[in-house]
Amino acid sequence: MLEAKKIIHIYLDESGDLGFHPNSSNHIVIALLITKTPLKVERCIKKIRQRKLKKKLKELPEIKFNKSNDYIREKTLICITKEPIEIAYIVLDKDRVSPSRQNHKQKFYNFITSHLMCGLPYENTTKLKLIVDKRISNKVVRTDFDRYVREKTGFKVDISHEKSEYNKCLQATDFIAGAIFRKHESGDCRFYDLIEDRIKISEHLLR
Repeated sequence: MLEAKKIIHIYLDESGDLGFHPNSSNHIVIALLITKTPLKVERCIKKIRQRKLKKKLKELPEIKFNKSNDYIREKTLICITKEPIEIAYIVLDKDRVSPSRQNHKQKFYNFITSHLMCGLPYENTTKLKLIVDKRISNKVVRTDFDRYVREKTGFKVDISHEKSEYNKCLQATDFIAGAIFRKHESGDCRFYDLIEDRIKISEHLLR
C-alpha cells in the first residue's frame, strides 16, 4: 500500500442510492480514491475536459460518469489509473438489508463507510484527509458522520464535505464509483476492467 509519510488524500463518493423502493437501485457502492498527489489527478480531469469534451459539454460545471458517453468514460478512467492512486470500495446488496436498518439510512451509510475505512492500513499515518462529496446538506448530520468515522476507525483524520463541481478529484472518484456500480448492478465489466489493477480493497456486504 501507499507509504505513510506524506499527507494521504482520500476522496469518497458513492453510486446507487439508499432507497428501498421498487425503482431504487439493487446495490450501493461506496468508493475511495486514495492518493498522495491529488494535483496529478486534477490535471487528468482538466485534460479530459480540454481535449476530449465537445465545446457544449465544456461549459458544464463538472463531468460525471452517468452523464458521459462510453468514450469519455473510457478515456477518463484510463487517464486516472495512469496516476499514482489506489482504490478501495465496498458494495452492498440492498435486498439483504433488514427492515429495521432500512429505516435508518444515514446511520447505515455511516456504518458502511466506517467499515470500509477500517480496512485501510493507516493507523500510524501522520496526516489523513478525507474529502467527501457533499451529499449531506444538514450540518448536524454531517457532524455526526464525521464523529462516527473518527470513532470507529480510530484514525486522526481531517474530514471535509465539498461540492464535486469544485473538486476534480471527487469527479474522478465519481467515475470510479460508477464503473464499480455498473459491474455489480448490471454485470457490465467494461469500465471496471480498466481500473481493476488499482483496486487494493474490495468488499461485498450481505452478498
